[in-house]
Amino acid sequence: MLGLFPLNLVVFPGVRLALHIFEPRYRTLIGQCVESGMEFGINLVEQGHLHPVGCTARVVEVTQTYADGRMDIIIEGTRRYRLLAIRDDERPYAVGDVEAYDDYEGPVDTMLAGRCGELYNQIVDLVYGEGGPRMTPTMLAADTPSWLMAPKSGLSLDQKQKFLEILSENGRLEFLFEHLSEIVPTVRQAEAVQRIVQGDGYLPPNDV
Repeated sequence: MLGLFPLNLVVFPGVRLALHIFEPRYRTLIGQCVESGMEFGINLVEQGHLHPVGCTARVVEVTQTYADGRMDIIIEGTRRYRLLAIRDDERPYAVGDVEAYDDYEGPVDTMLAGRCGELYNQIVDLVYGEGGPRMTPTMLAADTPSWLMAPKSGLSLDQKQKFLEILSENGRLEFLFEHLSEIVPTVRQAEAVQRIVQGDGYLPPNDV
């Protein structure tokens, strides 16, 4: 049994996000999680459709509380699950029955992880410049480096949900490699156009 917080976003295991909690029912849920240390579940909801595969999360920090009960929090995704059913429950927030949604076991393709890391770091350098969140060799050697790269890889919401549902690390790496291979040239082209526009020597138009 798991308290649910459906949102129009996708949370990945090991990834942190900032949330602003304002609805009374979710203030109750998060308040109970903060007090007890229990986790809650986040499922993507879009256009009235609730995706069954979600990710549990824990509250890492309450960064601000407001007089009316609202709060700003930092959460961290922990593990994936599949929502089996919504319970008929008296609590103000939804409660669901869930089952674990774990990877199939298998060795990670380290060469593929390295190729993904190279493309990912190119995107980071182009978008964030020096000091951006680059992948290091140690990070790429982890058991699941794909979760570390996905949040800053320019995935759409639908792509993030598909990524969350992939049941192997190599499958996620393949997904990322294909995606990054497509967007790196686009980002490079956009950067080149921006440089041309910024340095073309023309003055902005005068008001007439």
